[in-house]
Amino acid sequence: MVPFFGEAAAFSAALCWATSSMIFSNIGGKVGAQTVNRGRLICSIFCLTILHWVMEGQPWPNAVTWEQLGWLSLSSILGLVIGDAMLFQAFVMLGARLSMLLMSTVPIMGAVLAWVLFDEILIPIEITGIACGVGGVLLVILGKKGRPVGLAGRNYVVGVLFGLGGAIGQVSNLITAKYALIDGYSALSATWIRTLVAVIAMWGIAILLGRVRRTVTACMAPDVGKWLFLGAFIGPAVGVWLSMLAVQNANVGIASTLMALPPVILIVYEGLILRRPVGWQAAFGTCLAFAGVALLFMH
Repeated sequence: MVPFFGEAAAFSAALCWATSSMIFSNIGGKVGAQTVNRGRLICSIFCLTILHWVMEGQPWPNAVTWEQLGWLSLSSILGLVIGDAMLFQAFVMLGARLSMLLMSTVPIMGAVLAWVLFDEILIPIEITGIACGVGGVLLVILGKKGRPVGLAGRNYVVGVLFGLGGAIGQVSNLITAKYALIDGYSALSATWIRTLVAVIAMWGIAILLGRVRRTVTACMAPDVGKWLFLGAFIGPAVGVWLSMLAVQNANVGIASTLMALPPVILIVYEGLILRRPVGWQAAFGTCLAFAGVALLFMH
């Protein structure tokens, strides 16, 4: 095994998610959050099929137990269908940076959930990490500077709730997917199955609601289609695959910490490259939240 392979995969996943979140946030404002969500799933399953063919020698998995299929399907519904539907709405309302900051609470929620449900003991450094993480997120979302222009009051609160809902979906997704990744089962095959389940569910809902034609027309627009495909390839396809490789090949705590980097990457990008005024409170809060996640696992 290549040294630090899992850690490199985790950091690469964070870069992929930061990039794709910016892309989806931009095009979601044009055609709507759920249109983008449905479109990127189709693009993702196409990219994953090609990737699976190249890496595994066949376009789709053929060796999966019914138990694994059940866990992967549940993981997909909780994470890619319900969780991502909320996350994409947060992208549209809050933008990429704030949405990804709220998603950084996933490991914190996971630790608290393990404490409540499974009686896992939290040591002092983990409690400190949770406090720093929650405090950092609160510092950012309660600050006025760095919010999307014109977003305030009830709409801002609703956007934050959508972001937290996306995080809860991701926690549920990770817990259930872990049960399927047993005996070295291919992370890429697991990603392909989860994505296919999400495609069937999301497009089934679109058929029932009569939104198939509108979704296809919107996604085929020249200024949307190419970016949708790029975002789907970078994030839901390559990013999710890298995250599963990271979980399989690195300490889960280290991998989780590195995969929580997108909000830090995005605040650096907005502040230094785009020259947007994010404010010291947002910058400090983001770094504090990341430090909290790091403390939670790096002990």
